Amino acid sequence: MFRQSLVQLEQVSLSPKDKRICGWIVKGIMTQCVLVFAGAATIDFCVWSPEHSTHDYDKLARIMYLYDPDACGYYLRASSSIWNLKFNNDTRGMNIRPIEWIPAVVTVSTRLSAKTRKYVRLSVIVHVIWILVAVSLQMFKSTSKLRFLKLLLGAVFYFSVFVIVCDLSMAIVYIAHIQQSLTKGMILRYSGWSVEMKIKRYDDFGGWLPIIACICWMRGVFVLALNIYCCRILLLIRRRIRKSEVRTRLTLEENYPIPEAKYEEPLDDKVLYYRAGEFKPISKKSYRSMFFY
Repeated sequence: MFRQSLVQLEQVSLSPKDKRICGWIVKGIMTQCVLVFAGAATIDFCVWSPEHSTHDYDKLARIMYLYDPDACGYYLRASSSIWNLKFNNDTRGMNIRPIEWIPAVVTVSTRLSAKTRKYVRLSVIVHVIWILVAVSLQMFKSTSKLRFLKLLLGAVFYFSVFVIVCDLSMAIVYIAHIQQSLTKGMILRYSGWSVEMKIKRYDDFGGWLPIIACICWMRGVFVLALNIYCCRILLLIRRRIRKSEVRTRLTLEENYPIPEAKYEEPLDDKVLYYRAGEFKPISKKSYRSMFFY
């Protein structure tokens, strides 16, 4: 008759509740990645052409961030500068020098739309890796290999944190563009569209565009907060798995399974033993002592 071990070991894996939570997290990541891919495709394929836009802020948003004329093959005409424009020196005998007026030269020193195009392409690469890691977690969340499961959860957690940090960094970069967009005229001057495009009010505040771009990079703030909450949930799931693993290890160290019964020859040949019904002890002799002694 064989003995059974008194220690029942539970297989460490995700609980049904944790599997459902991971499924919702993966769906949220996939939705965000699809939206980013769609938005990046519109910028990369030059969909946001400002030629047919009517409203001022719509025009300025396209020329400032969404449409890169160099990459899209649109030729911008350079504005001619007026130099040495002298006014009449009618000073009525006063010792005043002639007035020489030099206007601000329109240059394209900072092309924010080209930088946005590079940032968006970099974001696409990051989101491709993010969605691949999330899909891997969705496929193998029911696996019994504990080390591989912890590796997947850690990859999703750390890469989600990396995406959040990148979004916050880009939001800080874009909020600093208010310095170049205090007025609508400044946006036209820095973007190089002052000859091609006309707007109604040049002195109106134009800093709303960097603020909106900053909010977009933070995923509308609400989605960013949701991503932070999902990272918190992934961290708690990883801690629960680690606690279950430690509990199982301690159970094995403190309560060893009872081994099965095995017959073994006694090490000492001079052991005295009694048979049932006998009172005289008999010395057990080995076969070796019978032949050599």
